[in-house]
Amino acid sequence: MEYYRGKNILITGAFGGFGLCFISQLLDGGASLILCDTPQSTIPIRDREKSLPVPVAGREKQILSIIPADLSNTEGCKTLHEEYRKLGKRVDMIIHNAGIAFGGEYADIPPELNEKIIQVNLLSIMRLNALFLPDMIRQRSGHLIYMSSVAGFVATPLAVSYSTSKFAVRSFAMALHGEIRKHGIRTSIVYPFFSKTPILKSQRFGDPQISTLPGFCATSPAHVVTCALKGAKNGRLHICPGFFSKLMWLAVRLHPVISAQRKIEGYSS
Repeated sequence: MEYYRGKNILITGAFGGFGLCFISQLLDGGASLILCDTPQSTIPIRDREKSLPVPVAGREKQILSIIPADLSNTEGCKTLHEEYRKLGKRVDMIIHNAGIAFGGEYADIPPELNEKIIQVNLLSIMRLNALFLPDMIRQRSGHLIYMSSVAGFVATPLAVSYSTSKFAVRSFAMALHGEIRKHGIRTSIVYPFFSKTPILKSQRFGDPQISTLPGFCATSPAHVVTCALKGAKNGRLHICPGFFSKLMWLAVRLHPVISAQRKIEGYSS
């Protein structure tokens, strides 16, 4: 974890399942953190003098700021950037972790919620990068870590907008990587399989016949984050944390799962 020591790292979606694990492991690694989540998520923590539901005893000074911001809109992204500028600190790394999902058939999910998924999961990343990248380019260093998903390379029925957003994050990150690596800015994209985070309990619409996976298939958030940080430290562009993520990554290359989606009947192959 020496790679992270002394770095100023911005984490979005900081108080979700992966976010809390990033906080814990990065504090252990000696990083200084700027934490962002929705106002609803950050208010209780700010009211308790920045006490966090992870071990931070003696490390309070490593938390540079807790910034409430609604990243589903342009103003929220600008608010985050403006509050960061007030700190007078350089940002060495951004972990794009904020994300939402809704389950059900596309036509059953209210259009405004399908659009909100795209706003949070994709457009917030594009907006924040537009705001933060100029400084990284000037300092000729930085690292962008994107939390995508296996649904970002395997088209996933009953999560159409979520899968679309994660495909787009992967494409955006890879294309942007081609532009910014010459400035010394690194890119890492993480593809978790099902993991035991609150997103698995996202609201569902209609009567989706979503099969429940056996518990052993779900990867622990801590393991996902450990793999993500190790892969990023080693300069990996694509990071598949856990057996099932690696298996699906390989399967897509051996058999074009994506093109086979049109053969799906009743959501089973």
